[in-house]
Amino acid sequence: MKIQITLTCPQCKSINVVKNGKKKAKKQNYLCNACSRQFIGDPALSYKGAHSNTITLIMRMWMRGCGIRAISVILNISLSKVLKTLEKQQVVL
Repeated sequence: MKIQITLTCPQCKSINVVKNGKKKAKKQNYLCNACSRQFIGDPALSYKGAHSNTITLIMRMWMRGCGIRAISVILNISLSKVLKTLEKQQVVL
């Protein structure tokens, strides 16, 4: 069974996208033929911090008394992602 994902350019929303090598972090790089923008595919596929429910989980764990480092380890995301999320939600640290 093959799974197919249609990529669109984040700038112009065109589907006219081709592969364009790999980045240093070994992530696939893409090039939009319409606007010539280079980008990495959907970050939600490669980085757990980009998932939509991550913010909700961070806030729930924070309200339940989990520490910042503990949240980072449990969710397997970076410490800076936890701090930025709490900062955006205007939580007093």
